[in-house]
Order: sequence, then structure tokens, then C-alpha cells
Amino acid sequence: MTFEIAVIGNPNVGKTSIFNIITGSRQYIANWPGVTVEKKVGAFKYKEHNFKLIDLPGIYTLSAQSEDEKVARDYFLNESPDAVIVVADALNLERSMYLLMQILEMKLPVVLAINSIDEANEKGKEINPYFISKTLNIPVILTSAKKNIGIDTLIEEVHKVAEKKLIPSKKFPYPESINDYISFFSEKIKNFDYLRSYDPEWLAIYYLEFGSKNFDYPIDLTNEISNKFDMKNLKIEYMNWKFNFISSIIKSAVIEEGRSWALRDILDHVLTHKFLGILIYIVALFFVFSLTFNIASPLSDLIDLGFSNLGNALNGLIKVPWLNSLLIDGVIGGVGGVLVFIPQLFVLFFFMGFLEESGYLPRAAFLVDKIVRKFGLSGRSFMSIILGFGCSVPAIMSTKTIANKKERMALILSVPFASCSARLPVYVLLISVFFSKNAATIMLLVYISSIILVLLSAKILQMFFIKGEGIPFTIELPRFRMPTFRNLMLYSWNRGKHFLEKAGGIILLATIFIWLLSYFPNNNDISSSYAAYIGRFFEPITLHLGWNWQTNISLIFGAVAKEVIASSYMTILNVGEEGITYAIQSILTQRSALALIFFVLAYIPCFATLGVIKQETGSYKWLFFELFYTLIVAYIIANIVYLLGGIFL
Repeated sequence: MTFEIAVIGNPNVGKTSIFNIITGSRQYIANWPGVTVEKKVGAFKYKEHNFKLIDLPGIYTLSAQSEDEKVARDYFLNESPDAVIVVADALNLERSMYLLMQILEMKLPVVLAINSIDEANEKGKEINPYFISKTLNIPVILTSAKKNIGIDTLIEEVHKVAEKKLIPSKKFPYPESINDYISFFSEKIKNFDYLRSYDPEWLAIYYLEFGSKNFDYPIDLTNEISNKFDMKNLKIEYMNWKFNFISSIIKSAVIEEGRSWALRDILDHVLTHKFLGILIYIVALFFVFSLTFNIASPLSDLIDLGFSNLGNALNGLIKVPWLNSLLIDGVIGGVGGVLVFIPQLFVLFFFMGFLEESGYLPRAAFLVDKIVRKFGLSGRSFMSIILGFGCSVPAIMSTKTIANKKERMALILSVPFASCSARLPVYVLLISVFFSKNAATIMLLVYISSIILVLLSAKILQMFFIKGEGIPFTIELPRFRMPTFRNLMLYSWNRGKHFLEKAGGIILLATIFIWLLSYFPNNNDISSSYAAYIGRFFEPITLHLGWNWQTNISLIFGAVAKEVIASSYMTILNVGEEGITYAIQSILTQRSALALIFFVLAYIPCFATLGVIKQETGSYKWLFFELFYTLIVAYIIANIVYLLGGIFL
């Protein structure tokens, strides 16, 4: 027999940490809200029973305004979990109780896990789980996912609840007026067949709390209820009762000896200051990019030397000329030319992970909320933009947490302008060749331009193409935490492994294909190869930017995956890693290289990103729109940068 267990809680309470410990999974855990936006499934065995564990998105209510809330609400409406683990934060227990009560009102078998109990104890806070358990008639376990405290007890209680499907028998002590309303509502919905599958008392409460906008209620029913009850005052009475009930539980179950907010207050004040905070953010990014180049360059040189020696050692061993060229110039030269950027990628991910893990990035989101609001976005959108620096695919998926449909659609179509890690090898290659003395400054300029481009794009799209209404932004700032080395390594690996997978797959295939186009039909006479013909076809619209056919063909193949641009240069120029600097300098100038960097920043998202755009918008129309939109924007930007480059370079 397999028991199905759901895990739910507010964002950033350690829900995914508990999921990972119980199932042995390695889902990434970040110190900011909105990481889990879809269901994640894991499995474990306990006392000869199989368990299926469902990690639901972190939410505050079941109001179903945003996509992640809908995922959670629809799961509970359509599935019948054998038990539900509600994870609450020991340092902010009162906030978690609201969602807990909504789950209990659905009459589900619940186990409450109060997590981060170690941090609560360190701050002088004691929690009495027995009082909460007795009041709500559910098992309550104190846990610490960080120190693996209470997890075994939690599993044991979940097993007991799931085996007997223990639904709390106590009814909430609602005021009499609320009970009258629930009775009336429950009696009336018996006349509507399609509502009978829902618990009538829960449906009455849900209608009272959220109205008719998230559920299809019969108009006759809503009219009859409105005629009999003053719903506005009844809702106020219900909400007051609910918050008072929660406060009374917290007051009796939690003992606080004192608070130590001083350091956090000081840090929050400085990091979210409207002028100083922005300056700190820019300086932080500059240091991240400086460290990326300074730490990774020697390692890249070592890898470069290794591939050069490998190519020299193998050159000539294969007697068939075209096969020898394929191995040396195509596979080793092309793929090796991309793999030399692995150190830069992992070092960048490591330090970006540090900013996320420490709790700094949510403060950056709060800081820029006023700025991005002028562009029709909220601070929550900024979290998706930051995710886009890693990969556009999860960044687009993370927009599910945005309730405003207009904002979400604009962000889905604009996030691909956030400079993803796949573009990094191209930047590093061109910056190393043309701007090595100001590498960090140019990289910072690219990333800041990337953010500005996302904001401008979102504003333009909302002005001309997408209609909707704004919703205020709220974000809870997480606690400051010293990131663990293990989580930083996991963060870096989760983002960097995609690059390694692509190097052995799509980049290798693209490199071989490019080699075929550049070798044939005249046996390594690249100037009369198929690649030269294709590249020259586009020269009329690129030569004024200083891009000849070699650059054009690299950009064409880069549409599949941006890393391919770097490997294409290695294959087409056919000079080996040691001569690539001089070879690229022979076909590009500083000015044309800078224009190329900004073109790569903006043009056509990779195929995987286009696929997610189709999935999230539900329309091929927006996929093709994105294809041409980004291409046109990139071409305009490249021309502007080239013109400005003529003034400053």
C-alpha cells in the first residue's frame, strides 16, 4: 500500500528542506520566497509501507489568486492525501497559523511541523506543542531541518495519521452568526448537484472569505445568500474571530524571553536604504564579477593548455585527413573551446548563490520595488529577473507566483533579456580578447543593461500589447543566514551541470555540424565552404557592424544554444585555443565586438526557453512574437552600441 502525503507551508519556512531529508532528494533550497512554484514528488519507505511525498508551492493562503496558490488549492480539491504536513516557522508561528486553519477547515488529516525550533530556542523562544495539539486536535512536532531534529518523530506521526486517516474531530468555535450562515449555505447547496462533491461547510467558509471570483457558484445561490446575510459585515466578523483565535493560541503556547533584532535592524536599514542600498547592490555585483575573472582565469588557462596538448598529441594519429580534422578541429577545438569557461561559470554561480543564500537578494527586490513599479512590475518580478541570470527556463516558471496576469505575461516575454549563464562563455571570450583590462566593468555594464532592458521591455509590452490591472507587491524579508558550503556547492552544481550536459549533447552536435559546413565541399577550404555561403548571405545587413560571415554563421547556430557561438568561432577560425585571440582580433574590432556582446545579450532565446514560453502562455502566437521581437530589439541595440562605440572607443 502507498500513502500519499502532501507538504505545505508559507514560503521560506523550510518545507523543501524537510522534503529533502525525508526523501533523500536534492531539491535546491533558497533563502527567499517563491522557489517552489510547482508540485515536486518524492518517495520513501517506513515500516514496510511506501509513501509518496508531494511538495506543494509555498503560499500564505488558498485564495488561488496566483498560479502557485491555484496549484495548492486544486491539489486539495482534486486529490485525497492520506495526510498533510503543514510546516510552520517557529520564529513566526502566528503567520503560519492562518494557512493551517484553512487546511483544517478543509477537514484534512493534518500533522503540524513547527520548524527552525533550534533558532527559536537560541532567541529565547519556547513553544508548547501540547497546548496547540490539544486545542486543534492534531499532532504537533517541533523540528529543525537544519539540524535534523524531530524528523523521525514527524515521520512516525505522519505514519499514524495516514494509516488511520485521522481527521480532527473538533469543530472550530465560530460565533453563532457564522454558524447560522454555514448551516444556511450548506442546506442550500444540496439543490446544486455539481457542488455536492465539496464539503458544504468548507465551501461556505471559502465563499465567505474569498467571494465568488475563484469558484463557480450558482447565481441563484449567491443572490439568496446576499438577501439573507450582510456578507461584508459577516466577513469582518469571521476574520476578526479567526485572528483573535490564532492570537489566543500563540499567546498561550509561545513564551518569549526577549528579542535580538538589533543587528538585523541595522543591516536592513542600510541594505534597503533608497540611495545607499542601490550603491551597495552595484558594488556587490562588481565584486562578484571581479572575483569571477580573477579566480577563474588561471583555472581556465590550465584547461586551455590541457586541450591544446591533447589536440597536439592526437593530431596526425588518424590518417584519414577529414576524420583527423573532425577530431582535432571539430570536437577538441570546438567543444574544448567552450569547456575552458567552466571555471568562470561555477565561480559566478558560487558567489551569486552566496547573495541568495544570505538573504540579501530579497532585500534587493524590496529595494527596487519602487523603481520597477514605474515599469509596470513589482519587486517580486525582480526575483524572476535574478533567476534569469542563471537560466531563463526556471525564471519563466517562477512567474507563477505573480498574481497579476498582465505583469506575468509581460515578464514571461521580457525575462529572456536577463543575461542567462549560457551567454557567459561568449562574453568571457570577447571581453578577454578586447577588454581584458576592464573586464569586470564591461561585465557589470552588460548585466545592468540586461536589467534595464527587461524593465523597458515589460513597460512597452504592457503599454501596447498586454492588458490587465495592477496588484500591490508584498514580500516577507527572510532572516539573514550564513550560507552553508554544501548548499552553495549544490546551487553551483544545479546551474552548472546544464552547461556540462549541453557540452556533451547539443554543443557537440552543433560543433560537428558546423565543422561539416566549414570543411565541405572543398576539403577544408573554408572560404568557399557551405558555412561561408550561408554567412555571406547575411553580410549586407551585418557588415556595417563589422561582422563578416564567420560571425554571422556563429550567431545562426547560437540560436540553438548561446554557448555554441563560442564553439563555432573555435571551429570556423580553426587556429586552436592558443591562436584564438589573434584570430578574433583579425575579424572584429573593439567597437564591433562590443556591439556583438549586446546583440548576444538580447537576441532569440534558446529553443528550451521558447518551449517554456509556449507552455506558460498556451499559445504559439507568443512564441513567434518572442522570436521576432527579441531579434529586432537585439539588432537595434547592436546598431546603437556600435554608433556609441565610435565615439568612446
